[in-house]
Amino acid sequence: MRLASASAPPPAPARAEVQLGRHAFRPSLRYRLYARFYAAGALFHLALPDAHQPGWLLPDLLLGFGATILLGCAPNRGALFVLAWACCAFGALAPLLWLGDALTQSVLLTLHALAMLALLPRGERHAMAALRILTLAVYAVAAFHKLNADFLNPAVSCASGGAVLLAENWSLPPAPEELAAFWPRLFLVVEAGLVGLFAWRPALGIAFAVAMHIPLTIVFAPAFAWVMVPGWVALLREEELRALVRTVRARWRRVLALGLAPAGLSAALYFRAHWVPYPFWQLAEVGLWLLGALAAVGLVEHGELVHSRGAWSERATRWALGPAALMLALAATPYLGLQFHHAGAMLSNLRIDRGCWNHLLVPESVRLREPYVRMDAVRVGGQVRGPDALARHARERLWHPASARAAIQRWCAAGAAPLTLDLSYRGVRRHFVDACRADLGLPRQPSGLFQTNLRRACPQQCIH
Repeated sequence: MRLASASAPPPAPARAEVQLGRHAFRPSLRYRLYARFYAAGALFHLALPDAHQPGWLLPDLLLGFGATILLGCAPNRGALFVLAWACCAFGALAPLLWLGDALTQSVLLTLHALAMLALLPRGERHAMAALRILTLAVYAVAAFHKLNADFLNPAVSCASGGAVLLAENWSLPPAPEELAAFWPRLFLVVEAGLVGLFAWRPALGIAFAVAMHIPLTIVFAPAFAWVMVPGWVALLREEELRALVRTVRARWRRVLALGLAPAGLSAALYFRAHWVPYPFWQLAEVGLWLLGALAAVGLVEHGELVHSRGAWSERATRWALGPAALMLALAATPYLGLQFHHAGAMLSNLRIDRGCWNHLLVPESVRLREPYVRMDAVRVGGQVRGPDALARHARERLWHPASARAAIQRWCAAGAAPLTLDLSYRGVRRHFVDACRADLGLPRQPSGLFQTNLRRACPQQCIH
């Protein structure tokens, strides 16, 4: 069966016209699939330990409530539509603004929800165009951040470390040491190549994206792939998605067999040497294996998908650039010294602190300010346990104002007073006879802007 060409009229909708007040509309399969995949990504996001903090209860409930509506009926007009997407937008945004959420995926959930609220009323093509461009922007900035000396250094690279963790997860011996330098280059090529594939041959790009995200899901990021999947839906035309749905209905046994076989093998390898199950994590992995099987069967059944440019033939206004522009602006913030998280720099080995700047293309001179606090001399008094270890820990770490203030409060509460401290920040060094009783002179800032596990020495082994 051939797919309709880009110039052919769209096929008849699968559902009858729905009346809502005085306005009639035809629900789009693409929107319904997008909304439900968004809901799945939001629910996987809520399963992360980051979200299991008492202060996050209200935004978690709002995000979960909005996702449940989308999962159940995927409204695309009316008050229920506004309610669902507004709950998702606020539920994802509130932890970013006030609760120290450090995750890029929370930014993406927010941008998707805001794009739906702002652009879908103008027409579906505008909203889907925005999500296509945003998806490309996320993969592009993630690859760009990895163009640094430490990511390409196999001794500390997140890619080389990830290969070791993947072997451990599957209870297999590690790959030969000679391949250590190969993993960073392979991952960088694949991630950057996805941008080109998504723009040139979206259906083929989705198949490669699943292959890239499966190992990432297994060892590092149990929810991130599912937050990206809705953007993949926006890459395809309505008739292409209808063809894939027909493939699922006609070839569901084949899809299940091709997806569950490697998923079962992965689980069997894991349980050879591990006895602790992670249900949500493993469910996310199984879902990706099934998506990969669907992509493979779909490409075989509909060979024209390989040559299709997907939904890029749909025209849209400049408003569609808004979400991607916000993502690119966030991506610039680490280099400017304004923040590190929320920028797509996770697992990148990127360092932007003085003495450890490592990006190969961006010069250190672009940094507007050095954002980190250094505790140069520390002497612990009182009855705190392990005073020498605590002082060494304080000196060896990089801190930012929020984390330094929180750490000193913890140490003082544990009995570290009097805490004698030499602290330097933005070129100014201050001496405190007892930091437990002094105003540190550090600015107030949210807790989720910068990494909290950086060592002053570099290079450093991969950190998230």
